[in-house]
Amino acid sequence: MKEGKELYKPGELPAGTHVEPCPVCGADAQLWQYSADFKAGPIEKVLMCSNGEKFGPQDGLTNEGCLLYMPPQDFYRGRIVEAVKYWNEYAKALNAQRRQRNWQRAQVLRETPPNVELNGAPLAARPSDRRERV
Repeated sequence: MKEGKELYKPGELPAGTHVEPCPVCGADAQLWQYSADFKAGPIEKVLMCSNGEKFGPQDGLTNEGCLLYMPPQDFYRGRIVEAVKYWNEYAKALNAQRRQRNWQRAQVLRETPPNVELNGAPLAARPSDRRERV
């Protein structure tokens, strides 16, 4: 995360805090503090994806990196524990949805066509079948 106009400052997670990897790209998450005025406050805490690298058709500084490199306002919380809880719950929920959809999408790969034995070899491809035909 690049600091701009001192709106963001890196934060430090308490020892032993578990943070899920980014549910979009799998990169580590980082704690940041956000405030328009760090002296007068308020200071919000937010976990952000650490992947700010340009990929695919992205262009410009504001459009580079993972979608959670600059997450929506819902991720900004008053306390570190709340920011971590929101990030982890979001990550777990998104990953659960992805696993379920992948399982449903892969259903066709688990189906056994009627002309295939359980070991995966088609009946016509069995060596004993070829001998009988000769």
